[in-house]
Amino acid sequence: MVKLSEIIRKTGEEKPQDEPGLISEAAKKKDDVDILGETKKIYEDAIIHLRPILNEVVRGKTIQGGEIVSIAEVILEQIQVENDTLLSLINIFGSLGEKEDYICSHSINVSILATNLGLALGYDKSKLVDICVSSLLHDIGMLKIPIEIRNKPSKLEKEEFEVIKKHPALGLDLLNNIRDLPLSAPEIVYQHHERLDGTGYPEGKRGDEIADSAKIVAVTEVYEAITHPRFYGKEKQIPYDGVKAIVQKAGRSFEPKLVKVFLNFITPYPLGSYVLLNNNEIGRIVGINKNLPLRPVVDIFFDAEGKPPKKSKRVNLAGSPVLHIEKPVDDSRL
Repeated sequence: MVKLSEIIRKTGEEKPQDEPGLISEAAKKKDDVDILGETKKIYEDAIIHLRPILNEVVRGKTIQGGEIVSIAEVILEQIQVENDTLLSLINIFGSLGEKEDYICSHSINVSILATNLGLALGYDKSKLVDICVSSLLHDIGMLKIPIEIRNKPSKLEKEEFEVIKKHPALGLDLLNNIRDLPLSAPEIVYQHHERLDGTGYPEGKRGDEIADSAKIVAVTEVYEAITHPRFYGKEKQIPYDGVKAIVQKAGRSFEPKLVKVFLNFITPYPLGSYVLLNNNEIGRIVGINKNLPLRPVVDIFFDAEGKPPKKSKRVNLAGSPVLHIEKPVDDSRL
C-alpha cells in the first residue's frame, strides 16, 4: 500500500512562503459565505447555467457547444485568478439544496479539479478549455437513468447498479445533440469509469486502451464523489479520506503519475478543513505551503483543554518542527 508521505514529496528545494495566500479571513465560518464574494457567485452561477443546458440536451434539443464553452472559459479564468478560493468552495459547498442539483454541482466540481490537473500537467489554454468542457458533460448520461435509481437513498441492488453502468453509453448518445464539441468529450463521457487494471466499465479497458483525458477525469471524479456523496446510502467523507482512497488505488485503478500531480494541489488537509495537532489543539487549515503540503498553516480553534484560546493563534507548521498534524477532524462532530 502506498503511503501518503511517500507519494507527496517536495517538488523543489524552495523555502515555503511566509505568507501562503491565506483565505481564512474569507471563510472563518462555514455559514459566513457572503464574504467569499465573486468567486462564490461564479461557482454558483456555473451550476445554475449548466442545469438548463443539460436538461435541454436530455430532452433531445440540439444545442451549440459554445454554450458549454462559455461556462468552461469562466471556470478557467477563475482558476487562473483565484484558484485557492475556488478549490476551497468544492469542500465548503455541495449542491444548492435540491437533489436534482447534484449532477450539476458534481460536474462543476469535477471540471474544476480536472482543469487544475490539466494545468498542473502543462496543458495550453485550448486544451484546458477542452477538458473543462468535456468534464462538465462527463455524467450527462446519469440524467437518462430512472430517477428512483439514481436518487435512491439506500444501497443499490445488483440489478440497479447494472442500470447505473449504462450511463456512459447513454451519455455518448446524448452528445449527438451537442454541436462542435472537443474530441475529448466522447472519450471522457464514455471512459471515465474505466480503470487501469480492467475492473472498470463499460468495456473493461486496460492501461493504454483508456484515453489520457478519461484517466484525468477518473481520478478527479472519484475524489469528488467520495467527498460529496448524495445517494446510495453513502456517507460524506472528509478530504483526507478522499485523498487516501485515491492514493491506495494508484497503479491499479489510476495512473500513478496523475495521482502524484493531483496531490500537488489537492492535499489531505485542504483549506477550510479541521485537524488535530499532536499537542491536542484543534484548528482549521487557512494556508497551504506549496512545497510542504503536509505542514499547512492552522488557525487554532480549541486548545489542549478543549477551550477556545483567549487570543487568536495561528501556527505555520512549516516553521514549527515540533508540531505536526495527528489526524484530520470531521468538523460536523466538533
